[in-house]
Amino acid sequence: MAEREGSIQLDRKKKNNSNAGMTLLEVIIAVSIFSITAIVLLQSFVTSGRINRKSNLYLEATTVAQNIMEEIKAKKFEEVSLAFNYPIDSSNSARLTFLDTQKSRINNGQSDELGVREILESKDNSNQVTYTPVKKYVDGMDEANVTASVISTDNGKTYKFNPRKTGDNASKYYFELTNVTNNHETFDALVEFDGSKTSGYKKKTATNNEEGKNDYLTPNISKLDTTYNAPFIVEKQKYLDRFTGKDGSEGLLQRQLRAAQRKWADDLAEYCGDPNGENYKDKFQEFCDKYAEPTILNAEDVFNSAKKTLLVTIEYNKETGKVSVDAQYTIDAYDYVSKDDPVYGRMDLCACDGDVSKEDSNSGEYFCTIVSKQNFYTSSVENALKNIYIFYYPNYNSKSSINPLDEIIVENENNYPVNLYIVKQQDENNKDTLLLDESKYRMSLRIKEKPSEIKTTWSTNPSLFRSQIKLRTNLDYNISEIYKKLDRPKVSQMKLSYEDVEGRAPVSGTTAKKILDYNGLDDREEKDRIYAAKVSIYKTGAAAKGFPDDELILTLDGTEEN
Repeated sequence: MAEREGSIQLDRKKKNNSNAGMTLLEVIIAVSIFSITAIVLLQSFVTSGRINRKSNLYLEATTVAQNIMEEIKAKKFEEVSLAFNYPIDSSNSARLTFLDTQKSRINNGQSDELGVREILESKDNSNQVTYTPVKKYVDGMDEANVTASVISTDNGKTYKFNPRKTGDNASKYYFELTNVTNNHETFDALVEFDGSKTSGYKKKTATNNEEGKNDYLTPNISKLDTTYNAPFIVEKQKYLDRFTGKDGSEGLLQRQLRAAQRKWADDLAEYCGDPNGENYKDKFQEFCDKYAEPTILNAEDVFNSAKKTLLVTIEYNKETGKVSVDAQYTIDAYDYVSKDDPVYGRMDLCACDGDVSKEDSNSGEYFCTIVSKQNFYTSSVENALKNIYIFYYPNYNSKSSINPLDEIIVENENNYPVNLYIVKQQDENNKDTLLLDESKYRMSLRIKEKPSEIKTTWSTNPSLFRSQIKLRTNLDYNISEIYKKLDRPKVSQMKLSYEDVEGRAPVSGTTAKKILDYNGLDDREEKDRIYAAKVSIYKTGAAAKGFPDDELILTLDGTEEN
């Protein structure tokens, strides 16, 4: 009985305990466990967010770096330099194509400006690296003071490369982008090109003769694309046919023959007097024995004795960027006198009396001069003329250095920057005598510009002045096939002068060659042709701080061939 009562009391106690809550200790333990778990989870979320943010930042930075690297690899180095100095082209497009959607922000002076520029590296007194903008050309500025790697006098429409050859930054170039955006991220970028000894591509030193790729004197030959090049060929046969009449016209020598026959007949009549006179027959025979009736002159002899002048005129409109090149070719045979018939075999029987301006090709009275005019190049706004090529056959009768028979004049009054190639061609008919002919050949080459509008050094020291035209030619080289093409002896063929259209005394000889940057047709020179390229992406604002290492996100390395 007692056992039964105890059992009943125990069951009641169990029923009472089933409705009881957690103890304080249990709550504390549960809360602690939950807090620890929440903290761990929260930390995981924060870490995951940071990783995602960093990954996204790195991804966007990588995209920007790749865009830059692809852009510079697709362009020549000179074009890269142009794009950073003059980022908007004449069609109002960004020269760095991946920036075209952001072009309205490029160098606009606003708070969100997308900066695109070339910079120079230097070190301050504490040896801290700093970067400063380069000096670009402005009107009236001496080009010697330009530190930008391109020089343009028309805000980028035309340009010339300005290599960095001396100083701490020799063969080194730096460019920056600031506030460049990709999706929702914004970055600063530093682009570096190194063609110096530190790049591995220039190894020659004073004590080491080993040569790197940037040490070799290699040819610089342009493709003859008529979009950017203006070729002019002086066709010898074409003008010979004008003398003979093989071009379908009345030959000039036919006109000369008529004039000579008229003069001969007039002189005969005057010498013999009255046809009915008793001594007429004797005088007639006497005259004919002394002066044979004129015959047609040899075209080659007349042509080779003629003064030939090629006038090339470059017209350049700075506002529109349009370039036009015209040629006037004049063959003046007025002074020709036949050795076999010095009295009637003369071209000065022409009615012009030596005044070329009187020549009228439609009149049978004029026959000593040919004047041919033509436009052989006109550029579009999008395409800039880079090279002018003149191909001609030397007249080897031109042996006088004082009054040569061959003359080329190039007028560049608007100071358009262009390479001028003047090419002597071999005449198949002269191969046997070419070696000697080349040694005796002399010609005149005159280059005219307005140097006072290019550099101030023209007035103070012309020897330091550099022209807009760069001369490339095989003149002053013997082109006989007996010599190897890269080992031709130099001869003195050019009577060269650089002239001021405003009347200053011309500069000639060696000084003129220096002014015109004279070089051979292959334009051989030692220049940087390959660079170590590096694109570094930084956090926004790093450029203003000198691109500190702690704000660097990533770097891409590559090479750039020029």
